[in-house]
Amino acid sequence: MVAQIVALLKANPNLKISVDGHTDNVGSPAANKALSLQRAKAVMQAVVKQGIDASRLTARDFGQEAPIADSRIEEGRAKNRRVELTKQ
Repeated sequence: MVAQIVALLKANPNLKISVDGHTDNVGSPAANKALSLQRAKAVMQAVVKQGIDASRLTARDFGQEAPIADSRIEEGRAKNRRVELTKQ
């Protein structure tokens, strides 16, 4: 995934993105916000390590606020633990 992000940003030098971290609903909302920010920052750091300027990236934490699947089952929770990219 990191290699694909780096390739995209190198091919589009004016592109800026936000790296959006998400979690499932296990744990407190505050802990999930912190975890989702850590997740987004980890991806950002890996991209920057590959030569992309950090000013082109922003980390955002959504915690458990934007699920894409049913959090009542493990399969859904697994899908909700993710990082998404948003064009800025």
